[in-house]
Amino acid sequence: MSLTHDFNRVTFGLPVESFRVDAYIALEERLPVVTEFILRLLHICGRIPTSVFRDYFGFTDSEALAVVESLSRQGLLEVSDDEVQLSSFALERFEETGGEHPRFSKVELRQDTVTLDLISFTPLRAAGAQLPTDNIIKLNADDEVLGDSIERAKSAYRQRYAEIASMRQEFREKSYGVYSVEDIESKRRTYVPVPVTFGIDADGQIKRSVDETFERIAPAQLINFVNEQVTRAIPRTLALAGRELEEFIDAFELSPLRRYVTGRRFDLTGYLADVHIARNTRHPRGVDAMFGNVYLAANRERVVSRLRDRRSGRRRHGRLLTSLAWLAPDYPLWGRGDAFAEAVNSFSTELQSHNSSDDLYVFAYAEPSEEADVASTLRVHGLKELHYSRPLPPEGRLMAGRLEVLLYPTAFVVALCHVPMQGSPGLWAPIGFISSLPKHLDTAHNMIRKAMAGRRYGRRARFTQRDARPSPNSFEEACAFLNYDSSSTGVDSDVDDESDLPK
Repeated sequence: MSLTHDFNRVTFGLPVESFRVDAYIALEERLPVVTEFILRLLHICGRIPTSVFRDYFGFTDSEALAVVESLSRQGLLEVSDDEVQLSSFALERFEETGGEHPRFSKVELRQDTVTLDLISFTPLRAAGAQLPTDNIIKLNADDEVLGDSIERAKSAYRQRYAEIASMRQEFREKSYGVYSVEDIESKRRTYVPVPVTFGIDADGQIKRSVDETFERIAPAQLINFVNEQVTRAIPRTLALAGRELEEFIDAFELSPLRRYVTGRRFDLTGYLADVHIARNTRHPRGVDAMFGNVYLAANRERVVSRLRDRRSGRRRHGRLLTSLAWLAPDYPLWGRGDAFAEAVNSFSTELQSHNSSDDLYVFAYAEPSEEADVASTLRVHGLKELHYSRPLPPEGRLMAGRLEVLLYPTAFVVALCHVPMQGSPGLWAPIGFISSLPKHLDTAHNMIRKAMAGRRYGRRARFTQRDARPSPNSFEEACAFLNYDSSSTGVDSDVDDESDLPK
């Protein structure tokens, strides 16, 4: 099996609908002998007046009425014009065995709630109470399906009841099947998260991996739908790569990367083989290669480890308490879903430990008309500091929006350049490094200020109406922790090593 290097993880939202269902359920419990005798007798006699039924068994009027109503509720009898006969359900049980030894089970009216996807109408476990935000990429069902969802759900409940019952402890051992669906009502429509991971193998082929839990329960039709929709979500109108990678190499003095650049093409397969597999490309002490988005689990843990070391004072340079700056690339598949949300939570938790007021500051490009959309797509629990950068000329977005920087001031930096994948330029693979070298810290600091300071600073996003904080007038006021001059004050010159990572 070939080794795959993951470079992004995106959460897509599968459209689902929850329904309240009233249905008669056949239980795995035989009917009483007297009841079966009544049914066998009616099978021989056919339709008979209720008075004959009463007199034959010696019932009073109230007793006969109680018996008939009870068997009717169980779906075994039908009463019409003061006559009683077997229901179609009961007749089918006789026909199944040639009229000799029918199998009867108790039928009980139950109320259930079921969640079905709006593509294949597969039963799923109920979605959480918290509605998904626009941080995930929501997939769409056909309008025809949405308009006919009640009838499709009714049919699915009967046909796939065994799957539904397997999710219910109270149904699992006692239920036999659905006799009839009496009523069904839509409760709400929402989305179930389906994470998809993108990677590249040793042959340079792009690999797409859908969440294993979802794949185990989803039929082929549903998996095909997700894959088709994921393909459609990959951007097709992104500008072709220019000199952004060369700018990145020049800015951070990464001369070893030049061997993989030919014109506008980057030999990603060769780079991965040399740097991340064979590990025969050496970097200066204090610099380690990084591949894939910062919020991927392995990269996230590297950042958290360094944050913890610097804030706890485990190393000889002592404690360093400050906030964390994150300049996002301008890419619609960046930061969408659970991996980004987990990174925000992990970084914020580490920064705010021991009652600290430090926080994670995310910087994103946005024209004034784009601010609401950017806030929606990056809104996750725990993110309070989102600040907009105006992409003013002549530079516009730094390195055409392909630059990503995560800076813990004067301590360490992650710098990535998002390069397009050959054959699928709408997919960007981040390549770069994590470093504690002063020159890299200085460059990253200057890059962030170049993107955010002066007229480029837009404003701070407000995620809720309860956010009553005054709006900052400038970048310096909004992000005071970045108001330092590394060339005059000096940055921490100690270096951090990751001995288990390529040097």
